[in-house]
Amino acid sequence: MKTNTLIQMKSAHYSKMFLLICCAFTMHAANLNAANNTNAKSKYYAETNRVWINATSASGAFSQTLIGYRTGATDGYDHGYDGAFWNDGAIGLASLIGDTRYAIQFKGLPFSSADIVPLSFTATQNGAYTFAIDHMDGFFTNVSFAVYIHDKSNNTYTNLKTSNYTFTSNSGSYNNRFELTYSVDASSALGTVSNPFNAEKLEVYNSNQSVIIKSGNTVLKNIELYNINGQVLYENKEVNAAQVTISNLPATKQAIIIRATSEDGITAVKKWLYY
Repeated sequence: MKTNTLIQMKSAHYSKMFLLICCAFTMHAANLNAANNTNAKSKYYAETNRVWINATSASGAFSQTLIGYRTGATDGYDHGYDGAFWNDGAIGLASLIGDTRYAIQFKGLPFSSADIVPLSFTATQNGAYTFAIDHMDGFFTNVSFAVYIHDKSNNTYTNLKTSNYTFTSNSGSYNNRFELTYSVDASSALGTVSNPFNAEKLEVYNSNQSVIIKSGNTVLKNIELYNINGQVLYENKEVNAAQVTISNLPATKQAIIIRATSEDGITAVKKWLYY
């Protein structure tokens, strides 16, 4: 049986190039009759668990990687399952096996929540970027299943199933900054998450030429405001309150990216039009 997986690598104009990975899955059931082949196909889909993660920029650059778990795969390179990564776009997102980047990586079953998938991120320009789940299947769709992006530069964990992760980065290649995890390191700043803070809990509005940011009952540790080019407009690393008033921002109509981190290390990002 053969399955084609298309992962596009789009530039700011969504026209750069695309990567077509043909993952050929050879199964002993291929030699069985048509009825048995139907059963084998059902088994294949039942045991495949996948998540597609997008990386985007405010200017429209795009990259995507797939992480999956299935019987027959291993934690190393598996011919026919794992797909190599090629990209000439403005940004690139891939998973790592050793030092090699992959657009598609399958790992074996049974699954362990302690598993960690190193990620590689590249950018040709300084700016603000966002990680988000495109779609998923298998056990990833379970409501109790968390998919965290761990940003080791600030030791924050963001559950992509409840909130996108927006960050700033200089141009370059980063193979040691990000990783995909399914549980939180108990020694980290985040600890355990029972009622996760997310962008929906951020209230933002204008009042008397000031920007008011409220986080409900969540005490914030720090607030950062960026324009779409990734330039820092405001930063406060000692908020220690559930409300922030920001004055003296440039009085020009522009889209602003608000990045708020709670006192337990959960980061939420919200885009807002300031005028």
